Amino acid sequence: MTVVDRSFFHRYLDAWGARDVDALLAFFTDDIAFRDTTTGHGATGTTKMRRFVEASFASYPDSRFELRSHVCDAGSFAMEWVMHPAGINGVSFGRIVDGRIAEQRDYWDGRVLP
Repeated sequence: MTVVDRSFFHRYLDAWGARDVDALLAFFTDDIAFRDTTTGHGATGTTKMRRFVEASFASYPDSRFELRSHVCDAGSFAMEWVMHPAGINGVSFGRIVDGRIAEQRDYWDGRVLP
C-alpha cells in the first residue's frame, strides 16, 4: 500500500511544466502503463513513455499544470488539474506502487484543442 501526499502531485505536475523528461520519468515505474484517453495515445514501459513525453512537450510547448484536487488511498489516486494557458480541464486516475506511478489514465476536454 502506497499513499502519497499533495506535494507528490505538485512535484509531478511541475515536472510536466518544466519539460524535464528525466525528472518526469523518475515518477514512473519501469513498467508504467499510461493512457491518454482523449487522444487514444499512450505508452507502456519507460522507453515508450519517454517518446510519449517528448511528443507531448513538442505538441504543447507552453503548457503548465495547476493541481485542483487529489485523493490517494491504498495506492490508487485521482487528481483534477487544469492545463494552462489553454484552460483545459482534466482528471487523472491511476495506481501508485512504492511511491511511483505504475498506471495512469488521463481524461480531458478535447474540444478546446488548439
